[in-house]
Amino acid sequence: MTTSTLFAQNGIERAMAEIEAHNTTLKAMVKSVEAQKRANHADNALADPEVGVNKLWGDPSSIGNRTDISVSQEFDFPTITGAKTRVARRRDDMVDWQYKTERSAILLEAKEALIDVVYYNKYIAELERRMSHADAIYQAQKSSLEAGASNKLEFNNVRLGLSQIVTELKKAGTERQAVMTQLARLNGGERLQLADTAYAASELPSDFDMWYAQVMASHPTLGYAESQTEMSRSQLSAARQSALPSISLGYMSEKTMGEQFQGLTVGLSVPLWGSSRRIKQAKRESEAADAMRDDAKSQLYGMLKERYIRATGLAHAVEASKKALAEADNSVLLSKALKAGEISIVEYLVGLSYYYDAIDNLLSTERECQKAYAELTDFLL
Repeated sequence: MTTSTLFAQNGIERAMAEIEAHNTTLKAMVKSVEAQKRANHADNALADPEVGVNKLWGDPSSIGNRTDISVSQEFDFPTITGAKTRVARRRDDMVDWQYKTERSAILLEAKEALIDVVYYNKYIAELERRMSHADAIYQAQKSSLEAGASNKLEFNNVRLGLSQIVTELKKAGTERQAVMTQLARLNGGERLQLADTAYAASELPSDFDMWYAQVMASHPTLGYAESQTEMSRSQLSAARQSALPSISLGYMSEKTMGEQFQGLTVGLSVPLWGSSRRIKQAKRESEAADAMRDDAKSQLYGMLKERYIRATGLAHAVEASKKALAEADNSVLLSKALKAGEISIVEYLVGLSYYYDAIDNLLSTERECQKAYAELTDFLL
């Protein structure tokens, strides 16, 4: 059991690593993140220098012409530049958290598909075992019918049972092939191989609130909300700093007939009209970001609590099913009773169907439990 679980864990982990390396959506998202970060810092560059040339013709012509040349550069106060830089960094954080959110969604889809593959591997192996057993009974009943020791009704029941298994086996194979196609899409068009028939061990936390307090800082939903709050505060600070004037420094030259003037120029731009509105708007956005962060915390706690309860309940159901199956396995007793002539072939098939239904229910519940755990911990993928 330990060895098979280890191989399953390694197989799924290798497949997940391969998907993350080959997934075309993730590759495109990485380039998009780089572009967005560059755009976030684009507005922090110095303003473009301004160059002016004036050519003026004198009237009367005796006074000559006049040529003016000016070059100026506008500068923000260092506090304004620092505020703008902090805003850009907070936006970078938001871009990173958004990428982590979308990455988790893609990897969760891949993890659930891999869980489906393991399920179908186990289910197909079980169906093949059943088909081998049903075929042996079919051949025995056929020989018995030919010898006149059994009737056509019993033979038809056995044949129908075998046919149902064959049909279910084909259906399971088709479903598995569809999942493998889905994985190939997630893996950048390259096919994956996964023959595991055991799931990786998944240990649920015993105390949800303690676990939540430990992992909440790494959840992209909260990370994005916190970064948005910090960005809004930085924007408010930048809006307040923008009320400070900006300075421009430059050089100017003036030439007239027989005379030339040149020297330094200093300008001051005072934002009188728009700064108040910008500050008020930034305050509203900061308040909205705080409310959205509080809502994100509340919604995330409730969502994870719901997933935790579901995963825990399914884990208990799996253990209960395994225990019941081990304690009430009548397959050997049914086989002995059939050979001893104590039950008919119909009674044998009905009794065996209960056993098969219990196995199918266990396999299905195991898959649901694995997917519930994957959803609970998708941000850790």
